[in-house]
Amino acid sequence: MKTPNYWIEYAADWRLAPMAYWVHVEADGKPWARAERFEPPAPAAVPHKGFPIICVEFGEFTLQFSSQAQIAECIRVLSLSPLPTTSRLVALRNPGVGLNSHWLSRLPSGIKSPKNRALCVKTLVAVLSKMSGSANP
Repeated sequence: MKTPNYWIEYAADWRLAPMAYWVHVEADGKPWARAERFEPPAPAAVPHKGFPIICVEFGEFTLQFSSQAQIAECIRVLSLSPLPTTSRLVALRNPGVGLNSHWLSRLPSGIKSPKNRALCVKTLVAVLSKMSGSANP
């Protein structure tokens, strides 16, 4: 497998990443947008830069994550066979949220095919492996 193409960009808010809400659950009793403690913990800002956004190129699409925990969850879900329904995943986190807001519903259908899911998982595993040996988020 060729080395995956990934890079880091910076944003003013880590919560803007597509998977942030679905992975980082508020742990202090406050609404998610105002919470200060999360499980798993929220990513930390880099001084004078902002919050790292991990961008992973997969074909013509760029996946964006604001934490390694989000990448791990993407790997976990895309590895499931059959792929869970969006309604099932939404029910696990917050049944009151619209199905179209879930990160899985926002992925292009081409990524969700069994063949491409396997390739995407391999790419994401390789990115996590490279990142675990570096000082990146």
